[in-house]
Amino acid sequence: MPGEDKSEGTGMKTIGLLAIGLIAGIIIGVLVGAFAIPQTQSLGVANTITSEAAGEKAVDFLSDYGGLPPGGNVTLINVTEQGDANLYKIAVNLSAQGMSKTLESYMTKDGKMLLQGVVIDEFKEEVEQQEQQRKEAENRSRVPQQEQQKQTTIGNFIVGEDEICLEEDKPIIYYFGSDGCGYCKWEHPIIVNVTSNFEGYISLHDNMNSDADRDIFSKYSTGGVPTLVFGCKYYRVGAGTGMGEEQESKALTALICDLTDNKPVDVCLDPEIEALVAQLGLHIS
Repeated sequence: MPGEDKSEGTGMKTIGLLAIGLIAGIIIGVLVGAFAIPQTQSLGVANTITSEAAGEKAVDFLSDYGGLPPGGNVTLINVTEQGDANLYKIAVNLSAQGMSKTLESYMTKDGKMLLQGVVIDEFKEEVEQQEQQRKEAENRSRVPQQEQQKQTTIGNFIVGEDEICLEEDKPIIYYFGSDGCGYCKWEHPIIVNVTSNFEGYISLHDNMNSDADRDIFSKYSTGGVPTLVFGCKYYRVGAGTGMGEEQESKALTALICDLTDNKPVDVCLDPEIEALVAQLGLHIS
């Protein structure tokens, strides 16, 4: 609608004006200190860059890190030497949303300092590191939130929605781990011992120190180990150390009994295991 377009355009112009004003305000503030440096004082610049290179570097820096709104532009007007001060005076034009402003700044002749105290390479590196840290934190927080929304049951296993995966009509039990992982070394003997009670009723894929079944690992794991996938119905990333070895064994046994229709009976009809199997549905949240 015309009214909406007008409102949006006015808002963008306001943002552009504020951004340009902010940049100018910051630089003018810093220049107060810069002007306090006697023009005859040498800054001890060893490797001088050309005035053209200084201009290009200032434009690139302000374009990437100057806080301009989308569509903003920085163009070079001129670069002049500042006598014995080993400084270049750089004039640029900042434009955004139909508005523009001339800005003057100073750079040491080695191209490392813009105005007073702004180390270009360090500032750029800091900004890039902060952005990388932000993305990593966002990725770390996203996975737990997604997992929390899924149904969980005994042993902190997530209840999947896939059909039970079989091999020769037997549910497949996947284990992923490595000797370089302390929790994996704790969990592995437990899974080996538990699954030994189901010989002939399950198909075990013990991927300790193995790169096999990477498609399953990628689908059910967040990338961490140990990862346990029981019949593609129940899965968990992490060890059951919080429950202890005995309770972990019972939880794993109950989950497998649910997949094998409570076979073998001498294992699955144990009263404690039966009670856990009965709780599977009750623990789903």
